[in-house]
Amino acid sequence: MSMVRYLILRTLIFVGCLALTWLLGLRDREEQLLAVVIAAVASLIISAVVLKPFRQRASADIAERVDRRVERKRERAARSDEAVEDAELRHPDRGSDSDFR
Repeated sequence: MSMVRYLILRTLIFVGCLALTWLLGLRDREEQLLAVVIAAVASLIISAVVLKPFRQRASADIAERVDRRVERKRERAARSDEAVEDAELRHPDRGSDSDFR
């Protein structure tokens, strides 16, 4: 949820900067690309400073989610290994492919 909040705030900052360039007079068809570039650069600078806590929280949430996913995979692998070992202990003759008689 924090990543969504960060993206929405960043988009709002860009739209605000774009509106500001329009209010400053960059309205003509020829000036639209310049207005978008100026708004993009300005919003990049503003969001780097203003949205730092939101970005850090979003990053921490993503790292936490990745850590939980890795831990679940390790637990599943450990359970799977235990199940294989239990099966080998119960049926030792099934694990052997060679048959010397």
